[in-house]
Amino acid sequence: MKSGPVRSVGAAELRHDARALLDALPIPAMLVGPNGEVLHANEAMGAPAEPASREGMRLSLPGVGDCTLVVKAAQAPTNAQTQRLASLGFMLAGVCHEVSNPLSAIYSMVQILQSKRGVTPETVEKGLASIASNIARVLAITKKLGDFSRVTGDAPGPVAIDDAVDAAAALLRHSSCGAAVGVDYRGVPGASVLARPNELQQVVFNVLLNAAQAMRGVGRIEASARLEGPRVVLSIRDQGPGIPAEHLPSIFDAFFTTKQPGEGTGLGLAISYEIVHELGGSMRASNHEHGGACFEVALPASGP
Repeated sequence: MKSGPVRSVGAAELRHDARALLDALPIPAMLVGPNGEVLHANEAMGAPAEPASREGMRLSLPGVGDCTLVVKAAQAPTNAQTQRLASLGFMLAGVCHEVSNPLSAIYSMVQILQSKRGVTPETVEKGLASIASNIARVLAITKKLGDFSRVTGDAPGPVAIDDAVDAAAALLRHSSCGAAVGVDYRGVPGASVLARPNELQQVVFNVLLNAAQAMRGVGRIEASARLEGPRVVLSIRDQGPGIPAEHLPSIFDAFFTTKQPGEGTGLGLAISYEIVHELGGSMRASNHEHGGACFEVALPASGP
């Protein structure tokens, strides 16, 4: 006989939408709190004992905070793409939180514009601008989710690391927060990595954009590439305030962000992390000894 969902005594109150999404997963799964307490387990998991290990997908959910999604090892996803798609179901809890504010603003503004009294032309103009802005915010979230779950059939091939950085820096100059940010790059002529051109450019651009936002659109970004055995390592350092130590373990988690509402979705670095690992590489974040945040992306070199 299968037991119902379980919760440990004293566990933080879990949002209803997070519980519902966990119950909808077809694989045995449970949500574990920061101290190892079982916050919720779906029916497929049964009634687990307190887990000895909290290894799994780190999440930061609204109303819950930092937690870990744990699945049974025997039925865990077997490749990066399957794992990414399986995680999307639970990430919907974050999506509900991210889109609720702009949708509420749109609904309120529509009610004002539908009013028969006291609606001036200025109010109509400002109302339509607000609706357009909030719709753009929702569309940005859905686009990021599409990027996160995208399946590509192209096999990785040789991509010049210098070309990818140059292309990403050019995109940054055309962005709203990167127009006044300089990128000082010291490359490795002729060095190539095994990747897909668009994905590698997306990874580099996400890191550059994150750096520009951390510096509030003013300053310079230092980037360099180097060869380390069979890998090419790209380092990117900004002149911002750095990453708080307590945030470093969660910096690549989906929907984790320290930015103000409307400034980011918390998916850019998560997408980059998934892409790099799918390509057989690694990605890490740290604080530079002389200030600012530093990101390192290591990918397999395409040749000797």
